[in-house]
Amino acid sequence: MDFLEGLSKEQGFKKIEAVYIEIGGMTHIDPAQFRFSLKLVSQGTVAEGCRIYIKRRDPVLRCNSCGKEIKINLKDLGSMPLSFRCQSCGGELRVEKGRELLLKRVRGTKK
Repeated sequence: MDFLEGLSKEQGFKKIEAVYIEIGGMTHIDPAQFRFSLKLVSQGTVAEGCRIYIKRRDPVLRCNSCGKEIKINLKDLGSMPLSFRCQSCGGELRVEKGRELLLKRVRGTKK
C-alpha cells in the first residue's frame, strides 16, 4: 500500500479506482486470497474500494543445456512431475518466467 500511496501522490490521484496485477503461475499465490488481503490493507487509504483485476501468467521453463523454451499451461501444472527435464535433450530446466508478482497498471481519479 505504501507504493500505491506514493504513486497516487506522484500522479496526483485523489482516489485509486483500479489496480491490475499479474501473478506468475509458480508463485503458489491464490488470486482470491490475494484480492481479499489487498481489500483489507487498502482500508483507510486512497485505494480503499478499488477494483482489483488479477491475471495469472503461465510459467515458462528453459533448458540449461540446449536453451529450448517450454511454455506450461497452468491447467497442466498440477499433473507435472516435481523434477523437470527437457523433452528434447533430457537436460535440467530452470524457471524463466512464472515467479512474478507484477503491478501492471493503476487507474485513478485526478485531484
